[in-house]
Amino acid sequence: MQAGKLKDRVTLYGARTGENEPSWPVVGTAWAGFQEPRSVGRAEPSGIRAVDSTFVRMRYRPDVEQGQLIQRGADWYIIESVEPGQSRSELAISARRIIGHAAQYRQKSEVVDVPVLAFLTRENIYVGPMNEPRYQIELFQPQLPYPWGRRGDQITTRGVTYVVDGVVEGSDDGVTLRVMGTV
Repeated sequence: MQAGKLKDRVTLYGARTGENEPSWPVVGTAWAGFQEPRSVGRAEPSGIRAVDSTFVRMRYRPDVEQGQLIQRGADWYIIESVEPGQSRSELAISARRIIGHAAQYRQKSEVVDVPVLAFLTRENIYVGPMNEPRYQIELFQPQLPYPWGRRGDQITTRGVTYVVDGVVEGSDDGVTLRVMGTV
């Protein structure tokens, strides 16, 4: 392994812990090299996770596992698999980049907006009794203030503010969360 190819200083986070106040504990920092997927023939994204995997190399660490998070500057990645590299001193990691749009999340009782990555996954999937369209929005949990997804919370992205009606059942995977909202 050539240390000169490990150009990015990253922070590693463990899987989500805690029920009442979830957190993603810091595992440590490391130098890593990233090889982003090529854009040729790339499918249209349908959620907050990138369609193609990013290849990440770093020196061997016994504490790197599937389901953990990597933060490189403002970019976040979810580790899908960890394999030994070409030598025993390295790891070959497959990870999905979080590709959400910049958004602001405001809890119902707060006056402060929190920056979060969001992705509008579906529009007009359900029309309520007052003929208002519903939207499904996927959010990156480590950036959200807890408790999240409560009725009345607001998400502002791309100049539109959505009011949260509730969490989509079964959508909490420990990293992302889908909520229903109205404009």
